Formats: sequence, structure tokens, C-alpha cells
Amino acid sequence: MERKYWQDTVIYQIYLRSFNDSNGDGIGDLQGVIEKLDYLQSLGAETLWLSPHYDSPMDDNGYDIRNHWKVSPDYGTIDDFKELLDKAHKRGMYVITDLVLNHTSDEHPWFEAAKDPNHPDHEKYHDYYIWHKGKIDEHGNKTIPTRWRSWFGGSVWTYNEPTDEYYLHIFSKKMPDLNWRNTSMQEDLKAMIKWWVDLGVDGFRIDAANHLEKNWDFPDGHPGYENFSSLPKHHEYLEMLGKEIFTPNNLMTIGESGGASKEEALQYAGFDSNEFDMLIQFEHCWVDTDDSNELTPGKWAKGEVDVPAIKHSFSKWNEILRGEGWNVIYWHNHDQPRIVSHYGDDSLQYWERSAKMLAYALYMLPGTPIVYYGEEIGMTNVDYENLDDFKDVEVFTEYRNFMELGASHETAMQALRDRSRDNARSPMQWDGSSYAGFSTVEPWIKVNKNHETLNVKNQMNDETSILNTYKTLLALREKEALAHGDLTFHDLDDDSNFVYETTGKHHDFLIVANFKKGEATFDKTLLEGYTLFMSNQDSVEASSNTLEAYEARIYRKTK
Repeated sequence: MERKYWQDTVIYQIYLRSFNDSNGDGIGDLQGVIEKLDYLQSLGAETLWLSPHYDSPMDDNGYDIRNHWKVSPDYGTIDDFKELLDKAHKRGMYVITDLVLNHTSDEHPWFEAAKDPNHPDHEKYHDYYIWHKGKIDEHGNKTIPTRWRSWFGGSVWTYNEPTDEYYLHIFSKKMPDLNWRNTSMQEDLKAMIKWWVDLGVDGFRIDAANHLEKNWDFPDGHPGYENFSSLPKHHEYLEMLGKEIFTPNNLMTIGESGGASKEEALQYAGFDSNEFDMLIQFEHCWVDTDDSNELTPGKWAKGEVDVPAIKHSFSKWNEILRGEGWNVIYWHNHDQPRIVSHYGDDSLQYWERSAKMLAYALYMLPGTPIVYYGEEIGMTNVDYENLDDFKDVEVFTEYRNFMELGASHETAMQALRDRSRDNARSPMQWDGSSYAGFSTVEPWIKVNKNHETLNVKNQMNDETSILNTYKTLLALREKEALAHGDLTFHDLDDDSNFVYETTGKHHDFLIVANFKKGEATFDKTLLEGYTLFMSNQDSVEASSNTLEAYEARIYRKTK
């Protein structure tokens, strides 16, 4: 297999709205990214992944696209976007953007025409979306077609009176799903994608890639996810895009799909695949849920971290793709809690140590890494006190669900502080000023109170900081070509330690980490031939096989 440039890159995911505000309106923007290119390059980031930058009503912070060909005024102009591309490319950096193919905003011109029988383009655009006449109950009343549940809570169906039909939306009701069986819609989307490619975009992260096909028999069921997730036909659509656009233009493509088998993973992102270069899967992302919690169920119920599950997931995906495809390594993104609050410990005592431990555990692994903005300084979950401090559309639907299940207000609020998507969307903490150096005015969403001490400025010149730990690890990845390492996990079923060996260009490495507050041990014989190289502790007995709370070490030996 020919070595590809995207195998050796470091991807940095930027949530545009919260990264850096250049014009004092409280919202991050494209010029804000341009202002931070020096910082990003000094970190070791070579590829910038931008969250949706398109024109949008922002019901779901840009994933509800109103105009595919226009930059949101919140973020700037098309000239700003071109300037970012130009300045990044001159530095040898790449820019990839989110490609949202499953749905549009209900304010998109296509849907405006589709929902209105009197619109002159109604006939053309109506079938760009998915409609159903609904059912008639025993009382003669019209009811929803199925009991399928939206990923954001509630029904996937919303009634449209002008056409006397329900339209399908597997996310927000303001995000109607597109009908990928409509070839005219396909051609319009392909024309849009080609337009951005011609502008200079280096690739895409394809959002909700496994949801493009639906079960058009519309069987009843609850929650019914199997009727709009990973249906075989969606691969036909992705392969079409790959053959016609992605591969001919040498684009860097990353698909998003949960629950893929080995066969399907290779279908998505095998070296012989015509779909993607890499696949983001979520198997390791929610392994700390408390299944006994009935008041805030599902992902909202925080429990103990299942360390073996994380190890088995990383090991499994390395084996699935070994020699046949390419892996992506990451801790979290814009839809998940901050990793140091999620799998580490954000208390004053262990915050820094556990953040470094998590970095050691992940960034020595083979594959292409994705660093999520703020992760490199150990940003934590939000500390919001009021419900209206949250902004995510999902929060308010789920809060109502918690109340209906009998949860108290504080129980519901704690679940939101632990698990909501807003945890990963608070403003980047550049310094300790009033608005964290993110903006000169109050931001669109509140800054975390700990920004006064937890910020880039405080860590920049501290050689032992989390930020400089990230710089060291990312530089080491490049020097040792760790993306191509040969990985072996040890003690996969141990419930606290995280131990693996990997190979580099000049050295082999042994990584040992403790995910728990208590002590952990590992097989001492693994240390033979290795010398201590890095540690997240000030004082370490290199020959000891006992790890203190959240302790991590990297050993190495010359080849």
C-alpha cells in the first residue's frame, strides 16, 4: 500500500463557534482561526478540521444547513474562508470541513419548496425529503407513521399541514432528512461538494455517514434505530461519492459510523475501499454508563469507567485495520464530554496528572490522531448553574424527559453537567481575562469559571504543563513515525492498568498507565530492556511495577 500523506498528519478539530472570536461579537470565526495558526502549528497540528461553517439558523450549531454555498455570517465570508485556505496551505497545513449529507435545515430553499404545495418548485423538491401520510388510529385520528425515536429525543416525525404529511427527521425537527433515493437530489449535492473542492478544501469529515438510507417499508418499532442506521444501501451512495469526487481529487476523507463490524469497517475505510480513507467509530466513547440509573438513563447516567472495554476497543480496531485499512485515534469530539472529566479526574488534586495520563495512553498508539480543541490544555466539563446557561437543542428535550421520569432538578442538572454536548463547546480558554481571551464581549455560551487558572497562557511557558506534554508527544509521533507502529496490548482484562508496547522508527516503547484513583500494578517482566523516558510524576521509581493514582510512564529501548 502506497504511503499517504494523511497517515502521518495530526488532525486538530476546531469547533468554530467556540475557538476564537476576532471581531468582538462573542462568536468564534474564520479570522479567529487565522489568528491562531502560529499556535496550532507550534502544537504540531498539520490538518485543521472545521465544524460546519455554512449558513445556518444554528438550531444545531451549524449542522442544520440553510445554504450549502454560503459561509455563515457568524463566521465570516467566503473571502475569509479563502484566506484561511491560502494561509494554511502556505504553511504546509491542510483544511478539511464537515460534510453534512443526511439532512438540511428546514429553512433550506429545497425544504421551503418541498413543504409548500403552492411553491413554484414544489414538484421538483418535494421528493428531496422523506414524507409519509401517517396512520389512522381507532378513533379516526391521524397519528405518526411509526414510533421511531429521534437521536435528540421525541418522535422522528413532524406533521406538515400544507401537504397533510409527516416529514422524517432523525435529529432535530428543524433538520429534515434528505431522500438519497432521489437522483436529482444526489446530483445537486455532488455539484455542491465539487464546488468546495474546486475552492481548495483538502477533504471532508462526513457527518452521520451511516444514516443516509432508511427503511422505506416504515415498520413500527421503538426506538427503531435499525430502520435508519447502517442499512446496506447507504454504501452505494458513499461509493458513488468516493469514485466520482473523493478519490479523483486525492481528498482526505473521514467517515463517521458507530457499530461497524470488521467487514463493514473495511467496506468504509479499507485500502481497497472506494468510500473513505479513515473511519471514526464510537466503541470506546461511552464505557462509563450506569445501567441501573432509571432517572437519567442511557448515556446520561455516569458510572465507573470500564477500562478493559477501552483497551479491548483500541486493540480490536487496530487488529481489524492492520494491513487492510487505516485507523483513527481520538478521545472525544463535539458530541461528548471533556475527556479529563469523562475518563480522568477533574478535581484539583488529579486534574493535571490524569490529563497527562490520558495523553500518554492515546498518543503513542498507531493511526492518525485527532486532538479536540482545548484537550491539549486539559479543559474540563462546564460548571453551569442554570438550565438556560446550556445552549444545545438536545439538552432541553432530555431535561423534559428526566423530569417525566421523576428526576429532581439538581439530578437532571448534574446529568447535563456530566454528559451534555455543551461540555465540549465552551469557549477556548486562551488566558485568565474576563472572557478567557476568547472574546472581548460576553460569548454566545458561558466560559468555564476555571479559565482564570486553566488556560493556554499559563501553560505556554511551563515545561511540565499539559500543553507542553502534548507538544512533546506529537513531535515524538513524527520523529518515530508512531502512526505506523506495531501495537501489542497487555493485561487486556485488568480493570485499572492500561499497558501496551509499540514500535517506532528508532525505538520501541512501553506505555503504562493507571486509569483509577487507587494503585495499579503491571507485569514487571515487561520492563526488561526498557529505560524510563517520560513520566507524569515529578518523582518516579523507574523499576517499580506499581502505579499511583492516574500515574503514567513511557519507557523506551533502542532498536
